[in-house]
Amino acid sequence: MFLCVFCSPVKYERIKFLVLALKNSVEVYAWAPKPYHKFMAFKSFGDLVHKPLLVDLTVEEGQRLKVIYGSASGFHAVDVDSGAVYDIYLPTHIQTHIQSHAIIILPNTDGIELLVCYEDEGVYVNTYGRITKDVVLQWGEMPTSV
Repeated sequence: MFLCVFCSPVKYERIKFLVLALKNSVEVYAWAPKPYHKFMAFKSFGDLVHKPLLVDLTVEEGQRLKVIYGSASGFHAVDVDSGAVYDIYLPTHIQTHIQSHAIIILPNTDGIELLVCYEDEGVYVNTYGRITKDVVLQWGEMPTSV
């Protein structure tokens, strides 16, 4: 029995994925057409150091699948092929746990550039952990208050 913390349906060309953030792992399911007509287990990444709170999946340059997830520490990526987990953005100016709000894969960037939103800020980063725009978006109220 597992507890799903967050799920994200992702469609890439004709392939449908379902990405689940569980208590301390991430699972990726792929849609199996006829005769199955259901999502089937594709990849699982367990015992993550940072517990996932939200999750998404990107396809870099039409080839590499990466799971992007937010935790109470920041944002992280998992290379689906190798299983390597690494940090893509950890806000160092916040000393306590953060609240991850959104992972937005920016259009026309080959699945590489993201806007990650947490607390009352948003930062543009790429899937390799580099800040891509020298700007931090800030808003007066938490997104959940709207």
